[in-house]
Amino acid sequence: MVAAPIINEFPICMECKFIEYQDQEYGCGVVGKVVNVCADEQVIKDGKIDISLVNALAFDPFTHGYYKIGERVGNAFKDGLQLKK
Repeated sequence: MVAAPIINEFPICMECKFIEYQDQEYGCGVVGKVVNVCADEQVIKDGKIDISLVNALAFDPFTHGYYKIGERVGNAFKDGLQLKK
């Protein structure tokens, strides 16, 4: 870990270690490993980060739109098991 800068207005800051740069036919991306997380007390509930309190946005490059994140729509590693049957 390094002394990564923290922007006070961001409720969550993640320090990542660079793993690799991927340049594919349909796009590019960066793969990293999260090595440290800092979170504001206002987004912590029962000792864990509650993403619904973060008021986060995501950018969709295909529609050039910003979308609010927060509603839980499923359970990872559980909901898809029914599709395997």
